[in-house]
Amino acid sequence: MVEMGAFGYISAHFRANNKQIDMCANFTRCRLFLDARRPLKDGTFPVKVRVPYGKQLLIETGISVDLDDWNAETGTYTGPQAKYINSSLNGCLSRIAGRVQELRDTGRLAAIEPPRLRKILEAEDMDAAVAEDGRLTFWAIADRFIATKKPGSTRTLYLQTLEKVRTYAGDGPLYIEDMGRAWLAGLEASIEGKVNTRSVHLRNVRAICNFALDEEYTDFYPFRKFKIKSEETRKRALTLEQMRAIRDLKCEPWQELHRDMFLLIFYLIGINPVDLFTAPKDALKDGRLEYRRAKTGRLYSIKVEDEAKALISKYKGKLYLLSILDNYGDYKWYLHHLDNALKTLGMKAPMGHRRKGKAIEPDLSAYWARHTWATMAAEIEVADPTISLALGHSTAGHRTTAVYIKRNSKKIDDANRRVIDHLNADIRQ
Repeated sequence: MVEMGAFGYISAHFRANNKQIDMCANFTRCRLFLDARRPLKDGTFPVKVRVPYGKQLLIETGISVDLDDWNAETGTYTGPQAKYINSSLNGCLSRIAGRVQELRDTGRLAAIEPPRLRKILEAEDMDAAVAEDGRLTFWAIADRFIATKKPGSTRTLYLQTLEKVRTYAGDGPLYIEDMGRAWLAGLEASIEGKVNTRSVHLRNVRAICNFALDEEYTDFYPFRKFKIKSEETRKRALTLEQMRAIRDLKCEPWQELHRDMFLLIFYLIGINPVDLFTAPKDALKDGRLEYRRAKTGRLYSIKVEDEAKALISKYKGKLYLLSILDNYGDYKWYLHHLDNALKTLGMKAPMGHRRKGKAIEPDLSAYWARHTWATMAAEIEVADPTISLALGHSTAGHRTTAVYIKRNSKKIDDANRRVIDHLNADIRQ
């Protein structure tokens, strides 16, 4: 027992429980060993972990000691700072022994050649090392997929999905080939929340699996026989009458900015708030708002109609196109205020009293402007492909040539003018 050094106590502890005997025997085979065959340049000798696999593997610990300071019987260091150095050595031994045990438990150890095993045991990320010459784990594929996403809400949502999968599957190795229909059904049942909450996370898992197929990491597709359930959500679009009521509303002074920002988002085809509020001063070029969408990174151009031009002029910024970030500093902070204010439009609050009356739309938020634009465009029979292009959705099968872009920009410009004219038809009568 003394040859196991610091793991002698652990061995005795496990052997007290007969159910753990096999695990303990495997776990304690790895031992600390002073390789005294040849000294390093400074005269010390390296401490290694001896792994009994085929011919004995010696794994570097990165620690070397004087020969006189090593107790071969106990496998411990006895020189200066012995407590600290032995703690580091035993931590290294524990990590390597744990990896060996994990590989054995999952049936992978027998298929790994000794040179590969050395790389795996020495690597910082064992899963990535295991996958170098073989299958990538789901976690490794997910990491590569998420790395293609820009930092922001989309990446955050995928990370939340991975936490759901870890809660269900554990932190051990997981392969896409393990994720059959029954496994996916179990994952679905494990996710708390509404149907659409579960469907969002399952769609994220599906996106990672699609990425794995595209990159040829696997030829197995777990969603072939699994249907993601969803339920129809309430459409977040205002009626024509509600939109006109907001346009014509006699706002309280503090509400006016927020109402105008909602209208401006609408006039600019439901532009994403982050793109609007962070647009630089020179974003207006030849009567068009040109920017790169934060969500997709794609270049986008919107013709600024007179209604939008008036609001941009009214709220001209010092540092940006608009004055929002001159006063609020962070677009998310302002968006929070904006959404709260929009929910109060139509209500009255006399001085010193609680707000009374009925809101035009109690669930209104900035994002409703985008849905409302699309809904109105459909109502006046703008073609669906044009609506998709106007909203910045990718359209499969179209070649991105200069002629194509110019032709469809004209379609989008015409569609936006028609939508705004539809809204303001009552003014022109």
